[in-house]
Amino acid sequence: MNKGLNIIFQSLDADHVLARIIWRERDVGGGCLTLEIPVRNASVAPKPHAELEADARALAVRFARAFADTIEG
Repeated sequence: MNKGLNIIFQSLDADHVLARIIWRERDVGGGCLTLEIPVRNASVAPKPHAELEADARALAVRFARAFADTIEG
């Protein structure tokens, strides 16, 4: 996987999916942060796939900033 953000959705059951958010800092030899967050299935609370991905991306960016602040401070 290349540097950047990758989001994968995996079905858990009829009501939930697992959003796996993977953040890589470098292409080779860098750190990798993976968040796995269960969320309600799109069929229960309909949202377009693009909106789910945008929500997951925003969450990952907020988490990465908070994580960086913790390390630097």
